[in-house]
Amino acid sequence: MKNSSLLIAIATAISFAPAPSQAEVQITSERIEPAAATHRFQFKNIPAPSQTDAATNARIQMVIGREDAFSGDLDTLRDGQLPDYGDHPDANFFFDAGTPGGRITLDLGNPTDTQQINTYSWHNGTRGPQVYRLYGSNAAGAGPPPAIQGTDLQKAGWQLIASVDTRPPQGSPAEKAAGQYGVSISAPVGALLGKFRYLLFDIARVSDADQFGNTFFSEIDVHDGKQHTAKPLDPGAVEMVFDVSETPALQPWVDAKLRPACLKWYPIIAKMLESNGFRAPRNVTLIFHKDMPVPAATLGTRVHCNARWLQQTLEGEAIGAIIHELVHVIQHYGRMRVGNPNPVWLVEGVADYIRWFHYEPKTLRPHPDPARAKYTDSYRTTAAFLNYLVEKHDPAMVAKLNEAMRTGRYHDELWKQFTGKSVDQLWAEYVKTL
Repeated sequence: MKNSSLLIAIATAISFAPAPSQAEVQITSERIEPAAATHRFQFKNIPAPSQTDAATNARIQMVIGREDAFSGDLDTLRDGQLPDYGDHPDANFFFDAGTPGGRITLDLGNPTDTQQINTYSWHNGTRGPQVYRLYGSNAAGAGPPPAIQGTDLQKAGWQLIASVDTRPPQGSPAEKAAGQYGVSISAPVGALLGKFRYLLFDIARVSDADQFGNTFFSEIDVHDGKQHTAKPLDPGAVEMVFDVSETPALQPWVDAKLRPACLKWYPIIAKMLESNGFRAPRNVTLIFHKDMPVPAATLGTRVHCNARWLQQTLEGEAIGAIIHELVHVIQHYGRMRVGNPNPVWLVEGVADYIRWFHYEPKTLRPHPDPARAKYTDSYRTTAAFLNYLVEKHDPAMVAKLNEAMRTGRYHDELWKQFTGKSVDQLWAEYVKTL
């Protein structure tokens, strides 16, 4: 079989009755079979996902539905960062198993001359095809978009732009659904889809018979003929949900102490751990459980907190422990390339370095015991070691190590590359200072 035969155009030129000023809408869809798919998303007629399109700085929200626990955050849909393989959950966005899909809105900030809207998905099973209806609104100003809860969105003020369904014909073998999909919605050359500020994706799952039938969406691009640069993260751009439904007694502390600390420090951490082409997630959820085996744990953009433990140290380590978890959200190492795991001691050491040497008071900084400590001890010990390297060798040491781990390029030789010494030599040097 020739490689070119792996690239299959599924649908082209689907027309809808246009609004008075709306040109004919064209939909082009392509599928790449799993064996030929790569993280570059290289289609024949559809452009590769962009990092500079009009959706780059869009405000994105899930207005109906429930995000799967293993899904990436909503920012994965417009950050230009793509999954590396065909079952990479936290590099895609998908709705929870067993749910019928949901609705997502993009706020472009201003009414935008919209030329083309592209959506991308990838899964080596049945969760690759895309099924959705796309609506737009040209509402101006800073007001909210039209209602999004009703079943008839057009009556609520939304304009139907296109209906998309890239599923193989009914009765096809399951493997015919697997692969990488690109969908491009556009108007003829020189025309516009419309002038939209808001876009709404009403997404259905691929199969009602399959509880795991929600599509792995990788990216949404909106093209207006201009180049857009990602704006720096600021506190106003971060949306944090503090779920205390299990532990309402914590609400006053969350509102008075935790929320302000998190909103202040999240962009600071993002700045400290920035790297080329990466933008920290802008939607974070903190869930407070009555009890759990550890004080806190992070999965993707969800921070799970042990309320029982927190209540014992509200005026002590509680906030610092959650700052540590926010570092994990921003580290975002789950999207690294396959086959190159990061050392856990360093992952935790970076998080504790930011906590103990930037957030916590200097009087609480850790002092490892030179007779017993080792850099692989993780947490405070590794944090103190990293701080020594930042002060004595390279101010950007932590940022460099973080970038290597985030991109899946970490290896032990990096220590020598950055400092001229191996990690063991650096530790021996540090121990002498203790």
